Amino acid sequence: MASVPIRQTAAVPPAESVKEKFERLAAAWHKAVAHHSSSRIRDNHPAYQEIIGMGQTVVPLLLRDLEINRRHWFTALAVIMGADPIADEDAGNIPRMAEAWLRWGRENGYRW
Repeated sequence: MASVPIRQTAAVPPAESVKEKFERLAAAWHKAVAHHSSSRIRDNHPAYQEIIGMGQTVVPLLLRDLEINRRHWFTALAVIMGADPIADEDAGNIPRMAEAWLRWGRENGYRW
């Protein structure tokens, strides 16, 4: 009886959690665009777009990061949620924009 050779395979790393993936993408995005003032450049970065593609599961992580780091997740939140709680008069005022989204998150039952 012929024996079948055992093939050695590399161990498959465990799948990334949503939080790990978000943190990896957010760090890559921040590193690439932190020095840009253009929202077009920030919002169109591949890592930002991939975060948007993660959908509603990432919303608590976006809100937490917005609260702690004040990174500009406004477009991502608006695209994912189909909402924009920022008053017209607050557009461009980062602290007020952040507070509008954080208030929206609390009012809609998000915990982060």
